[in-house]
Amino acid sequence: MTKSILIVNHNIDEAKNIRDSLASPTTKAVCAHTIEEALEAFKCNNFCLVVLDSALSASDDHNILKAMRAAKTMPILVLSSHADHTERIHAFKAGAHAYMGKPYTDEECLAQAHTLMQFYIDMNPQSEICYTLAFGKDLIIEPETRQVMLQGSELRLTRKEYDLLFWLASNPGKVYSCGQLYDHVWDDQAAYNVDEVVKYHIKSLRKKLTVSNAEYIKNVWGIGYRFANATELRG
Repeated sequence: MTKSILIVNHNIDEAKNIRDSLASPTTKAVCAHTIEEALEAFKCNNFCLVVLDSALSASDDHNILKAMRAAKTMPILVLSSHADHTERIHAFKAGAHAYMGKPYTDEECLAQAHTLMQFYIDMNPQSEICYTLAFGKDLIIEPETRQVMLQGSELRLTRKEYDLLFWLASNPGKVYSCGQLYDHVWDDQAAYNVDEVVKYHIKSLRKKLTVSNAEYIKNVWGIGYRFANATELRG
């Protein structure tokens, strides 16, 4: 699952240090060094978190912070090179969700960032989450275009097959009954036999995924289905 972070800092070395601390195989960090660069990146991407330099934001009377907060619902972490009570209050009033003033460690910054991203993910319905789901290089799911790439080739799925795959892949390891999957994917559409409808689509989806050797969708005996977790896929 790939998440995106926007780092806004006029100091290139500081921005790179923050980026290197936060970037991982499942997290992409984008750096912007001016207000103009930050706004352009912000408009063109869907971020789970913005890490904003307090000095750069304050130089514009926190207008960039106000604009981001008004435009999209997402956490904003403000970092400052010093601990200033007045500046902290101004940042919170402008829309910051969290503020860290030095001294703080890289570990503290990383923990705060992950907490804010997880809060964002937990509070947003899956249908509104637009970040790419990536499981190694074999399976990539792009919700904005509803495209699924399997081992470099586009997988042709029906609407319900895609919706099933996206829902399960968005919640790896979590077990769903056929009834729960039906409620999430089919909404209010009535079916004579819910279990058979879901099983039919799971079977069809699995058949299309067999191009890869990985078993992405697993049976949970007597309950339903789950998407394989990262450890199983690395297996």
